[in-house]
Amino acid sequence: MAEEQLNRDQRSEILNMLSERVISKFYDPNLRGVDWKAAVDRHREAILSAESAESFELAVGKLLAELKTSHVGFYKQRPQRATARMAISATYSAESIEGQDRWVFQIVHEGGPGARAGLKAGDVLLSVDGRIYSPPEHPSFPLGKKTIVQVLTNEGRPVTRKLDIPIASKKRFQLPYVQPTLVVPKRIRHDIGYLRISMFPGVVGVDVANEITTAIRQLHPVNRLIIDLRGNSGGGLAVVRLMSLLTPERLPIGYSEHRSQSGMSSDAQRFPVFDSIPQRKLVLKWLTVKFGWRIAAAKLGLRVKPILLRTEGLEPKPFSKRVVLLVDRHTASASEIVAAFARENGLAVLVGEPTSGRLLSGDDFKLSGGYRVALPVGVYRTAHGWVLEGSPVEPDVHVPFDSSAARSGADPQLERAVEVVSTL
Repeated sequence: MAEEQLNRDQRSEILNMLSERVISKFYDPNLRGVDWKAAVDRHREAILSAESAESFELAVGKLLAELKTSHVGFYKQRPQRATARMAISATYSAESIEGQDRWVFQIVHEGGPGARAGLKAGDVLLSVDGRIYSPPEHPSFPLGKKTIVQVLTNEGRPVTRKLDIPIASKKRFQLPYVQPTLVVPKRIRHDIGYLRISMFPGVVGVDVANEITTAIRQLHPVNRLIIDLRGNSGGGLAVVRLMSLLTPERLPIGYSEHRSQSGMSSDAQRFPVFDSIPQRKLVLKWLTVKFGWRIAAAKLGLRVKPILLRTEGLEPKPFSKRVVLLVDRHTASASEIVAAFARENGLAVLVGEPTSGRLLSGDDFKLSGGYRVALPVGVYRTAHGWVLEGSPVEPDVHVPFDSSAARSGADPQLERAVEVVSTL
């Protein structure tokens, strides 16, 4: 059904289905103290009377924002538009530029539509297809189309960039996204390796885990390593491979706890353990048999034990205990698991900005009219009991994003990371 064909009754049906999904599926049965019925009533008229599909989706998004949590979303099964992170593989921050509030690109991942079109960190966003965007209104980008983006570059003059944005792909439990280059390795110095990881797509993430392993082999031998997780949107279990490169020990990492599993943390030592990412996807069928039923049972409200993540026990690496993790305000979800694990076990020095504090496990649910709603269905706890949702991981060395330095081509956060790792 086309978006523009939805009438008031159809929107009401979508809203009612969404409301029921929140009540029955949201990870906290108390809805974090939110009076959800009252919130629905407050937003109902704006949702039902929206003049366009876009304003309808924005109105539903404002309702979901009442939950004050991460991993919520409302979108078409075949979305027409997406955020900068999901559509063009870029993140931005609000900055004052010549006395005006502007969005400034902070990370532009290699291989994404933004980078391919020539967008760079420090570019100031002016408009998307002629529509001007400035804080607090966030830009959205059309999918499957060529898009005109106007930015201010270091020269201080408007420049037009033509973006070719493909249709976003969809992996289970993740919002639709356009995939950039996942892993970028390089040498900064003969003894310092650098590894940038943009995201961890897939539930198990066999492909990206293998890419990480290959990248480390390409960097060998280095006895110091900088892992850049700035702008990393998270993803799935491939983070276990990255954490396993930090230590040869089999250390507990943490687990996701669904609403039916609350209060079981005292029994964590007896949880079933996931501690090995297969090299081949054929093994995924066996993992589905071993663990899939537990995940399904928890979602159905059955009280089964959560699955504990543990490192793989890989061979020692020459850079062990000489690692810096670069993080920023856009380091989110599964990438925050890495930051918290490194912090709890003293395996790396964190440099940059506090992470986003957005770490829940999510799922999405079908509604009518071709829509889906993404909701958090479980809370993540580290092995030490730390709940990261709403509690960002603080860096050991604070280095804020510097938009003026970025516009001149400098990267003070990376420069500081090199200084720090050189002393380890």
